[in-house]
Amino acid sequence: MPEEPEVETTELQEAIDELHKERGEREAAEKLTHWTRYIGLTTAILAVFAAIGALRSGGLINEAMMSQLKASDTWNEYQASRQKSHLYTLQANALIDANPGVAGGKSGKKGKWTPESPADRAKEYEGQVSKEDDKAKDLSAKAKKFEKEAAELKHGHEEFAQSVAFIQVAIALGAISALTKIKPVWMMSMAVGAAGLVLCVAGLVTAGF
Repeated sequence: MPEEPEVETTELQEAIDELHKERGEREAAEKLTHWTRYIGLTTAILAVFAAIGALRSGGLINEAMMSQLKASDTWNEYQASRQKSHLYTLQANALIDANPGVAGGKSGKKGKWTPESPADRAKEYEGQVSKEDDKAKDLSAKAKKFEKEAAELKHGHEEFAQSVAFIQVAIALGAISALTKIKPVWMMSMAVGAAGLVLCVAGLVTAGF
């Protein structure tokens, strides 16, 4: 009778065990680094907020500059109004000092026109002084309002700028953790990114979004 082929069960079992071992090691390695698949997701989210923060930061600083320019122009008008008020005051005082007790009118008897008296001119100058003073008060309030707006806009710009800086650092740390497979670096990236997100959300709330 022909001999039946012998099966090397020992070698086969060793090969199977080796495959199981390699598979187990691979699964263990994947289990240890499965968190790396979330790095791309968190990086994408952070990148969206970084873009929003950069856009708002640039817009706010432009608005702040416009408000500051308006404030400067208004202060210039204020100074001009104050100078006019000062000149009218000098003119009125000069007329009063040069013509003490002088009274007169613009029209004489029978409707005839008479020259305007120094007292009348002094009264007109005093009226102009009062007008310019009122105008100066309005301009001062308007200029202060523009300055306040500029300060608030600059503060918002700084919040968004800081937010973008934090998020950029977080994205860089995320890239490092993906390359090195070091989980604590990724956790640090999440913490820094969270700080950046808080600043960005605070800026959006302040801006009324």
